[in-house]
Amino acid sequence: MTIEELKQKFIVADDVLKVRLEPIISKALKHCVIDKTGQVHVTDKRLSGKQQVMLTIAARAIASQLEPTISASVTVSEIAKYTGLPENQVRARGKDFINAKLAESPQRGVYRAVFHKVETFLDSIAEE
Repeated sequence: MTIEELKQKFIVADDVLKVRLEPIISKALKHCVIDKTGQVHVTDKRLSGKQQVMLTIAARAIASQLEPTISASVTVSEIAKYTGLPENQVRARGKDFINAKLAESPQRGVYRAVFHKVETFLDSIAEE
């Protein structure tokens, strides 16, 4: 195989990456929706507080791939507002997700999902 043929297989168009989002979005829709302002609305009331925090972080990551005006990063106060959980609990769960390598914190009080782990998380809450 020539280098040009390998290049064409390896470097993909943006639409290929968007197609990969479809199953992730379908999985997320079972648990939440997000409005145009970036506010996450958890619709699956059986989720634990910990799951709601990660779902909120994951939903923002997904939405940022679809809508450039929605930031992938979400603050502790936003998560608390969307989930109804106290901020100290959001911080504790956020730290758990950072330690588990599911999220990162680009600055204090802000979380962002590690995108390639979002689908694994969504699969884990679907199984419960």
